[in-house]
Amino acid sequence: MSNNAALGCVVFELTYVVIRTNPHAMVGEKSVQKGVGMLIAGINRISIRWKVVLLSIVPLMLVSMLSFVIVFKQASELAEDEVNILRTSVIESKKRELVQYIELALASIRPIYDKASVDDELAQKEVKAILHQMIYGEDGYFFVYTWDGTSLVLPYQPDVIGQNLWDVEDINGTKLLQDLIHVGRNGGGFVNYHWHKPSRETPVHKISYAVSLDKWQWMLGTGVYVDDIENEIAQIYFQFNERIKKAAVLLCVILLVAISLIASFGATINISERRVADDKLKLLNRRIIESQESERERVSRDLHDGINQILASVKYRLEMALCSSRLEEMQTVVQHAQVNIDNAINEVRRISRDLRPVTLNDLGLIAALDSLVEEVRHRSELEITFEHDIDAVQLSKETELALYRVAQEALLNIEKHAFASAVDMIIQQEADLLLMTVADDGIGLAGFTAQTRQTGSGLGLRNMRERIENLGGAVQIRAYAGEGTEIRLSLPLARLQERATKRKPA
Repeated sequence: MSNNAALGCVVFELTYVVIRTNPHAMVGEKSVQKGVGMLIAGINRISIRWKVVLLSIVPLMLVSMLSFVIVFKQASELAEDEVNILRTSVIESKKRELVQYIELALASIRPIYDKASVDDELAQKEVKAILHQMIYGEDGYFFVYTWDGTSLVLPYQPDVIGQNLWDVEDINGTKLLQDLIHVGRNGGGFVNYHWHKPSRETPVHKISYAVSLDKWQWMLGTGVYVDDIENEIAQIYFQFNERIKKAAVLLCVILLVAISLIASFGATINISERRVADDKLKLLNRRIIESQESERERVSRDLHDGINQILASVKYRLEMALCSSRLEEMQTVVQHAQVNIDNAINEVRRISRDLRPVTLNDLGLIAALDSLVEEVRHRSELEITFEHDIDAVQLSKETELALYRVAQEALLNIEKHAFASAVDMIIQQEADLLLMTVADDGIGLAGFTAQTRQTGSGLGLRNMRERIENLGGAVQIRAYAGEGTEIRLSLPLARLQERATKRKPA
């Protein structure tokens, strides 16, 4: 008997019993009650083999749908987190580029601007000519307006030069020029709005950065169109949806295959055939697992090892639930899977926190390091002593992030490789230097060459060195086998405070 014929027999027998008992149409409450009674009677008349088939198929379908819903929900949350991280990272990168472009423009006109007087028309003309010619990328340019909104430099719209655009609005009603002049006069800042892209006809989302040339009462700015970012995000969502569709189709195919197998074996069920069916189902499950693992191997390279292991455990427990026919055992397995899913969620949150700790942005470096030390102490049971004496030192966000990353990398290396029991971390001001020291009582850099110990040529150590050298500092590593490791970095305070002052709005 074929799979479709076996399934058809179930429906046929139910329908035949109901029609044979009462072939007339049922109307009203009594008729409904009779219909339910006849349906129950029809089920009672079904042979034992079809009852076994139904008892196998219904739980399988319910567990499969529940599994798909759980996995889809977790995958959606993970994809949303990844997309938000990507969007934030790219936009912050674009903003840093805009600041650099403005600094480049200011450097280009500074020799003329600094020497010029308030009403030096010749100098103003030279500055406008320089800025007009500074075109970068496909759609990058600089614009200049007076504080009252008169257009002075706008390379792609020469027809509006000299016009007053104080009240110009974008498609959302944003007074973009007024906002740009306001942030420029207040020390510089970013404004989001929609504007016509030179390479396109329709307005698109744009982020601009503006500063003020106070002597001439000018606003100088430049912007970047971020429609490509939104397109990239949309593409990620599209790929995610396509993968979900493929997973749903695969799940349906597997479910149909499983139902067909159960129905076909149910027609001639006996002990020996049941054993053969179990063996075949196990073989099918192994093949399914092998094919899925091949794809997971590619995807897992983009995920943290901890998340991958937790999700693999969840998958294994759900497969156990699919193979189980006992409700209590299924509930126990699903509960274990739920615990593992909670662990995966916590791991994702931890990774997100490691990527960009909220404490660092909101409360500053010391609070962020306190949180990091407490986290490592709790996770590894290391005895960590953290001392600091830099409350009066002003640091830029860039410097705080670099110091945090160095401490994070150092503690991670100690936790994984040093076999240490105690760690001392000190950050302090000494004369005209900012010093940070991380020392442990572990095995040191045993097995490394002297050059590696001195230069820090390992990947993590090299990242530390590059971060600090970018800030004008230096890193020293002292390590001897069995005597622990000390990482000591020094940064010139004058340069750090200069960076902090430069980044701070007026």
